[in-house]
Amino acid sequence: MPDAAPLLHAASRIDPALVRPGVPAHVSLLYPFVPQSALTGQDEEGVRSLAASFPAADLLLEEVVTASGFVAVTVPGLQPIVDAFRAQWPALRPYKGRFGARPAAHVTVAMGADNPTTAAHVRDAIGNLLPLRTRAAAVQLVVLTEEGWQSRFTAPLGVPDRP
Repeated sequence: MPDAAPLLHAASRIDPALVRPGVPAHVSLLYPFVPQSALTGQDEEGVRSLAASFPAADLLLEEVVTASGFVAVTVPGLQPIVDAFRAQWPALRPYKGRFGARPAAHVTVAMGADNPTTAAHVRDAIGNLLPLRTRAAAVQLVVLTEEGWQSRFTAPLGVPDRP
């Protein structure tokens, strides 16, 4: 979600350690996902098929949420896609259960904002950038490798995969 990059930049100006280096603004549909070593063709086809079953979406980001050192902006327009991914892989617990059974679709802006004053500064800074309009047009499957997070493939929303 390149349009949401200014949110991360605002948090980084407050404290660069709050933003994960090299990880762009995004909405995780299911994290953690199947580890790269266990990822199958069936999993990949499932990602492509689910992406194809949802149209590209115009989104409005306007609500900031905080929880225990974490600051994010919700993306309710993507909740149906997030729910579909979680239903497709029910054995995977989103965020290892940290945010409950059904955490809201969101863009993570800051992690490690354990100081309430710092979290409030981040919340204020990104609140000044909202509402923000953007468009989701694809799902990207990323895997964690020894070199860090890497894209495995991108599947457009609403476009059936053709052999």
